[in-house]
Amino acid sequence: MKLRTRIGLITLALCLLFGTALAGLLLLRSFRVDLDSEINRGLTSSDMFSASLTASLTAFSALPEEDSARRAVRLTAQYMTDSAQVAVADAQGRLLHDTFKQDTAALLDMMPGQDGVYVIRRLYGAPWLLIRRGLTAVGDSYHLYYAWPLERVYTGARQQARTAAWLLVALCAALAGGLWLALRASFSPLRRVEKAASGIARGDYAARAPVVHAQDEAGQLAAAFNRMAASTQEHVERLTRQDAAQKQFIADMAHELKTPMTSMIGYADLLRRTSVDEAQRQQALGAIVQQGERLERMGQKLLRLSGLDQGDALTLAEHRASDLFAQAAQAVDTLRAEQGITIVQQAGIFRWRCDGDLMITLMQNLLSNAIRASRPGSRVWLTARREGLSVRDEGIGIPPEHLPHVTEAFYMVDKSRTRAAQGAGLGLALCRRIAQLHDARLTIQSQPGQGTTVDVAFTSL
Repeated sequence: MKLRTRIGLITLALCLLFGTALAGLLLLRSFRVDLDSEINRGLTSSDMFSASLTASLTAFSALPEEDSARRAVRLTAQYMTDSAQVAVADAQGRLLHDTFKQDTAALLDMMPGQDGVYVIRRLYGAPWLLIRRGLTAVGDSYHLYYAWPLERVYTGARQQARTAAWLLVALCAALAGGLWLALRASFSPLRRVEKAASGIARGDYAARAPVVHAQDEAGQLAAAFNRMAASTQEHVERLTRQDAAQKQFIADMAHELKTPMTSMIGYADLLRRTSVDEAQRQQALGAIVQQGERLERMGQKLLRLSGLDQGDALTLAEHRASDLFAQAAQAVDTLRAEQGITIVQQAGIFRWRCDGDLMITLMQNLLSNAIRASRPGSRVWLTARREGLSVRDEGIGIPPEHLPHVTEAFYMVDKSRTRAAQGAGLGLALCRRIAQLHDARLTIQSQPGQGTTVDVAFTSL
């Protein structure tokens, strides 16, 4: 059963319950008012009859006839204009006269046992007000039995109950129709959410649910669903990119390993199969060593990247920028000398809390890239600031279309130049990961022919 159907049925049931209870209370109150009014009418009528009967008995007492009392009772009863039925007995209980019919004669046996009392009794399902009164005329005592019909009150109550029941049924029908329309409109946003969820289940991760009323529960649910869908879409896209990047990484790594391995195998095969002179032999051995060292550097960077990605713990401590700069510059001194580059260090008095070895690795890679991109005789600046550091060169620069990708593993702007310089496109990827582990932001600004500036800014020191 759908939720809106359950809500509708529960609402109708509650409305019917409370409506029935309210109608019952109102009908009961109305019945009691009508019954009290009718009882008062009966009592008043019996008072009037008792007064008339007393007057008649007094008047007829002067007559010499023995049945003067009977004649007075009969005469008084003849002038009754209502539907009451009466009986009069003398002090000894002998019945002088009664107007009870054969089907109501049993009411006399239901009369109260003492004067001045009234009761309500039913005879064949019909309700009666039974009154017993005592009266005295010319020294004689009499008993008046008075039966007042109450059927009108009960009949009216039954008619009111039937009318109320029909009105309640009509009201419930109207309420059911209104509820159906209202719930249909209220659950319409939820149907849209369901439709969007079905779209996502089919692979349409861009599906979103419209937010009709942002303040109500349905609107808040739709907004939360859209946030979840956006997060899911972003996660799926990220996984897709990671999968593609992983495949590309494996392909690039295989390609990068192939080049030095081919060179090493070629030179080794040359030495194995061919007789060469000493100069050729030294050249071949030098090439093998050079390519082996390249493979070693590539392996070290891959291991370092793998370890950082797997959550290798940082060793954080206070380090002076000048000490880190000196060690990083020393690590690239041979390359700097070969290229004829001058490194300008501007360390100042700044200190950073970081992993010293990783920060030296980061600076070493940035300096190596800057040196390789610079023309002989130019300068590279290594500058410290309170919030981080920067490496700036006067080299060939990076085209704008390559800037978003240069920190990806194995990405090379100029593959022929990079390979000639024994590079594999892993340096900036390693730098980016080291920066991330230090909660730092690595940004690159470059213009072709004007050089490149790499900034590393700590977001929390």
